[in-house]
Amino acid sequence: MKCVIKQPIMKTKAIIAAGLVLAGFTISSIRGDMVTDWNANLEQAIFDTAQPIPAHGRFAAIMHLAVFDAVNGIARKYTPYYVTEKAPPGARQEAAAAQAAYTVLKALYPSQAALLDLQLAESLAKIPGHKGKSQSIRRGRHWGEHVANQILDLRSADGWSAPPPPYFGTFDTGVWRSIPVSGSPDGTLPAVFAQLSILSPFAMSSPGQFRPGPPYAPTLAEALASAHYAADVNEVKATGSADSAVRTADQTELARLWQAMGPVDENRAARSVVPRKHCLVDNARLFALLNMATCDALIASMESKFAYHLWRPHHAIRLADTDDNPATEPDPSWTGLILAPRFQEYISNHSSLTAAFMRVLERELGDDHTFTISSPNYPNFTWTFDRFSDATAQVKEARIWAGIHFRHACDTGEQVGVAIADYVIENFLIPLR
Repeated sequence: MKCVIKQPIMKTKAIIAAGLVLAGFTISSIRGDMVTDWNANLEQAIFDTAQPIPAHGRFAAIMHLAVFDAVNGIARKYTPYYVTEKAPPGARQEAAAAQAAYTVLKALYPSQAALLDLQLAESLAKIPGHKGKSQSIRRGRHWGEHVANQILDLRSADGWSAPPPPYFGTFDTGVWRSIPVSGSPDGTLPAVFAQLSILSPFAMSSPGQFRPGPPYAPTLAEALASAHYAADVNEVKATGSADSAVRTADQTELARLWQAMGPVDENRAARSVVPRKHCLVDNARLFALLNMATCDALIASMESKFAYHLWRPHHAIRLADTDDNPATEPDPSWTGLILAPRFQEYISNHSSLTAAFMRVLERELGDDHTFTISSPNYPNFTWTFDRFSDATAQVKEARIWAGIHFRHACDTGEQVGVAIADYVIENFLIPLR
């Protein structure tokens, strides 16, 4: 793989680490343990099954909460998430973590069973005493499986497999409808992943607990006529078009990279900043908080989309002559750099979930850390940051550069994500001492 170096912005730089590519994806962990090892195994299962990005958060949260309750049930350092029983005396934490992760992943990715069996064997082989068939390892495995099955049972009826009736939008001004794609006329396809808008949260009391106010103004007509809306439309019209003359080469690459990124990719970045002083239960808690907050931020974002149904820039710009706003002008042939995901605009999913993820890292580890974002879905470009908050700031810009979001949706998404991260940290997995 050819090394690509880009000029930095905000004290950042892009670099390809060609020597760190393994099995099709970048492994950047500095310090490995059972938590980070199985986080990497989760990543491999996601890519091997080509799982869509909106599914990453739920599956990662289930696995890491099982791992946390299994390890914490032995360490007793934090309040449990769900399983309050005490582990059997002498149970080995590493065995519990590996078995809990394995049990969850085998249930969620049955097609990967053979590989997961090998990964479990490799994990158990790393534990001192495994050759003597240690009783502590055996107890840890039984405990980990017990905890994992309770978490799986808890999430078995969370709404993931029962989406609501299809939503097609309307042809009313300002209301979402699907963007034309090959073989499908404009506005004839339903929004996808609607079940995320009603999914049982991991921490929130309901999907709408953090629902923001309506976009721009109390009513849609007032919103479309507002100066704020016009400014956002004109901004994305200029910077987000496929042939934009004002978007830089780096901005184009970053828009494409963030479009390829999902929670699993942000987890990979988190593995690279795990403190060496962390013990196993600390890492279990960190990744449980990260993925619980991320999934709940995505649920909140999708709930907002299905509450307000705002159209995407594609239609807002092409049909600007229908919005009764003198500050917008239609461009019937306008096309964004990236085809927008097939669901409503407000609020931005990426802005919300990345804000939640980076906020947890910032609060738990401090803001100043160097890390790199990358994705196998867009392998020839990466970007390195010096602060977690810089990634949150950049993803908002990237959604505008991509031509798929208005700034208001990105700013509000960040606010929602930060609020959810704070709520999760302050109410779940609390230190006992």
